[in-house]
Amino acid sequence: MNKFYAVLTALEIKKMQYKKNKGQGVIEYAGALVVAAVMVAAVLAIGPDGIKTLFTSMLSSIQTYLTGQLPK
Repeated sequence: MNKFYAVLTALEIKKMQYKKNKGQGVIEYAGALVVAAVMVAAVLAIGPDGIKTLFTSMLSSIQTYLTGQLPK
């Protein structure tokens, strides 16, 4: 009889955990869509020449940082 109650308790705990995390995927998906929309809006606002300058600046900064991290 104790095993029966243990199984019922385990099932109830699983059920409670499932209910708690049920809607989290929708929130994460909505957040990803917002981030993507902001990125697309930024690209459209900057334009082709601005994008070239932006990526060149980013790659230059990354290269400078990584070169500084190398042992001498």
